[in-house]
Amino acid sequence: MKKFTFSLIMLASLLGWSCKSSKILEATFEGDSVNGLPAKNLPGDPSGDAIGYHDDIQPRLKVQNSSISGSKALIFTFNPLPNPNDPPTLSEQYLSFKGIGTDLTETIWFTHTGQNNGAPVLIAVSDGHANSIAMMRISPNGDVALADDFTNVIGSVGNGAHTVVFTVTTSNLKYNVTVFPASGPAITAENKPMITNNPLYFHNPAHPTLSFLLEGSVPNGNSYAIGSVKITRKQP
Repeated sequence: MKKFTFSLIMLASLLGWSCKSSKILEATFEGDSVNGLPAKNLPGDPSGDAIGYHDDIQPRLKVQNSSISGSKALIFTFNPLPNPNDPPTLSEQYLSFKGIGTDLTETIWFTHTGQNNGAPVLIAVSDGHANSIAMMRISPNGDVALADDFTNVIGSVGNGAHTVVFTVTTSNLKYNVTVFPASGPAITAENKPMITNNPLYFHNPAHPTLSFLLEGSVPNGNSYAIGSVKITRKQP
């Protein structure tokens, strides 16, 4: 009887650990103040996931009431930088969602909800250590294109809310991406080659990261709204 009870306890513990550990990052902005900045240290499970942004891009970030995912969203607006004669480097202008350490050889899903409001936005998937996996560009008119040269437009999200899901398996250096627009059929691209072409270059354990960059040299006040970001080992 003791052995049976112990086995049940172990099984419950393993199931609980497995469920909990499927989360690598979760950001919803529900606990952030309206008109404020997003908290860098994300609350709840998992512990250790974070949002990263340079002080100089704070004027571009503001949490607002929104219905695209939950009741709030982070608005990333293409406003001027406070020190245009001494701007942060391009890499420091990214808004990054960095997950906890995880085994990158497993399949990982990067999901976010967003809404394009005329801003040219670059969305990048990486291992959190400067090794790129995939990139997507959403143009001001809503056209969606993928790296490496962004010439192949795979569809359009217009100015409506949408959900983007990257499915990443580094062991075969391929990724899939599906975009669910507010209306119309899903936009899908499968078995796309990763930007980093050698699996040995990836850090393992990695810190899977989803990043956003407002592209262009002339700030125009347009924005991209981010309703939620999730990185997980469990298929959404």
